[in-house]
Amino acid sequence: MSRVGAATVDVTPPSGLAMSGFLARTSPATGTHDPLTVRAVTVDGTAVVTVDVCGLHEDTCSRIRERLLGGDLTGAAGLTELTEVVVAATHTHGGPAVVPGRLGGPVDPGHLRMLEDACVDAVRTALRDARPARLRFGTGADPGVARNRRRPDGPTDPALPVLVWSDEAGATVAVVTAYACHPVVLGADNTLWTADYPGVVRRQLELAHPGAVAVFLTGCCGDANTGHSASASTLHSDDARTYPACERAGTAIAQAVLDTGTGPVDGPVGSRSAELDLQRLDGSSWTARVSVLDWSGVRLVALPGEPFAATALALRAAAAPEPLVVFGYADGCPGYFPTREEYAAGGYEVEQAHFYYGEQAAFAPGTAERLGAEALHLLGLT
Repeated sequence: MSRVGAATVDVTPPSGLAMSGFLARTSPATGTHDPLTVRAVTVDGTAVVTVDVCGLHEDTCSRIRERLLGGDLTGAAGLTELTEVVVAATHTHGGPAVVPGRLGGPVDPGHLRMLEDACVDAVRTALRDARPARLRFGTGADPGVARNRRRPDGPTDPALPVLVWSDEAGATVAVVTAYACHPVVLGADNTLWTADYPGVVRRQLELAHPGAVAVFLTGCCGDANTGHSASASTLHSDDARTYPACERAGTAIAQAVLDTGTGPVDGPVGSRSAELDLQRLDGSSWTARVSVLDWSGVRLVALPGEPFAATALALRAAAAPEPLVVFGYADGCPGYFPTREEYAAGGYEVEQAHFYYGEQAAFAPGTAERLGAEALHLLGLT
């Protein structure tokens, strides 16, 4: 049994700030459709924090991690000492611009500071409210929402891991799930703050588990969304990129989670992380952070940026039959990480997206494989 806590902080900005996620969208936010949040789950000395934004700069994640590991918990009586913090974006394209130099802008410094404070506050609250809890785990049926957006025969990652933490009285503390599909049901014409379909998933899970915090981790979905090409503003259907469509997608995923049978699992709690330099085609480099969390018999792999589905599929195959949760957009988002074979096909993710990320070149072939190899090493599989 571990000490588990969870917390939510509302971080919905005011209207008028720049939005992030579409080069074609030039209007600032004009209002709010659904709230944006920071959500934290702590398991003993480890924490995962998710933020409803398109991406996070690695410096932002580092500041949050350093505050929690080295400063903001000092002297807080009764709080478990943290050993690892992973900060991840949900990758909604309906959130504010918060990555200096990348993914649109301008960035509002005051909002960014508030966002960092909210991450720290969410973890502190989760630690303060942590109580003994047991984990139940299961893998749900593919809800059938994701499609490979690069080619009809391309892979998607159908995994739907479900982690349910319950206290000694049987009350649910937290529900954690992950799915690999771009949170981009809403298109460039949307100017309302929205968490996109992850917000729907969380809302419905929390209705089914009163008092619990639902956390959604966005999987390796650099090449997956609900069916439109990366550069398309609309689908063929009249309502394919509307709020009703978003509700349907989130509902399908949430229902698949609720239909999942879970069983008790047990094991150690711990963490490992590593940093490695990744090369771009112009010779520049970026330092990536890869983390593995051991959560009482279930292991989580946190990858940066936008990995493709094949990366998660390969990691899960290597770890089988042990359960493995793989998610992206963690501890920095510098661009896409296509697998090696995708470069010959070109396309937005290979040839164009790096400009929106403020870079002159994409990452070099083999970069995704290096991230995967580091994850396997941290998992003890190589």
